[in-house]
Amino acid sequence: MLLLALAACADDKPAPRVELPGTIWAIEDGAAPMLVRLAGGARTPIGASLYPSTQTLPDGRLVAIASRGDGSSTAEQLVFVSRDGKVERFGPAASQIRDPAVDKQGRWIVVAASFEGHSDLYRIELAGTVTRLTSNAEGNYRPTLAGDSIVYVSSRDGDSEIYRDDTRLTAFHRDDWEATPSPDGSTIAFLSDRDGTARIYLMNADGTNLRPLTTHTGEESAPTWSADGKQLAYVMGKQVWVRDVASGRDRAVTPPGASDVEPSFSPDGRWLAVSRERGHANEVWAMPLEAGEPVLVAQNARLPRWVP
Repeated sequence: MLLLALAACADDKPAPRVELPGTIWAIEDGAAPMLVRLAGGARTPIGASLYPSTQTLPDGRLVAIASRGDGSSTAEQLVFVSRDGKVERFGPAASQIRDPAVDKQGRWIVVAASFEGHSDLYRIELAGTVTRLTSNAEGNYRPTLAGDSIVYVSSRDGDSEIYRDDTRLTAFHRDDWEATPSPDGSTIAFLSDRDGTARIYLMNADGTNLRPLTTHTGEESAPTWSADGKQLAYVMGKQVWVRDVASGRDRAVTPPGASDVEPSFSPDGRWLAVSRERGHANEVWAMPLEAGEPVLVAQNARLPRWVP
């Protein structure tokens, strides 16, 4: 389904309508954060305290996390959100659930969940069976899928290191985290402060050929692959950049002086949604990666997640 939005204009002329592919889910700011669907020129509220992931089921439903409680006692649970706004709760509740990762066939979801006081990895089959995959009091976090393997972060050895299934891929006395495999699973982007500053590194799927993504000296974050694996978006400071993986060329896609975070590629890789902090408010923008002008998609919204 096409998302229609108004392009931002510098003068008082009517802004042209721009067709954007897919659907953007975002969080609407307010007294209670509200999950909204931005599509067809409309802003459809879905429900409060629902936080979108980057994952969808094969039938197109968004995987989100529902939070409920009064702050002193909260519980979280996975939910599926259909394009027409129907919300279906799924799986058991925990004090915290993070980073759902859906296998390509839609048979199961891996999550980092605190069912027993600390974060471990669990596989929840759509049929309902729950299987514990790790058991470490130090915690296991942020699972992602690389083919049939699970790539995740574990603190079992004293600092945060990256594992692929039971194999440790990184070994350094500083922290490595936020592992993000490429769509084909051949390369893993991750964050490390091994040189004293949080920067993005790449390595092969088996942990070899470790190298920094860029020669920048500033702090980097949020490595995000395009669906075809040809581009990698990231944030340096509060400016969003995109690297062409084949050529190694980097370019800034948001202006200097802006405060942009949370990049999310459009399904066709031609646009990048970002969350822009403007004073005490947030906006969702779509930035063109080819020809075109930036599009203001929504005001008072953040955490964009662009899905087909």
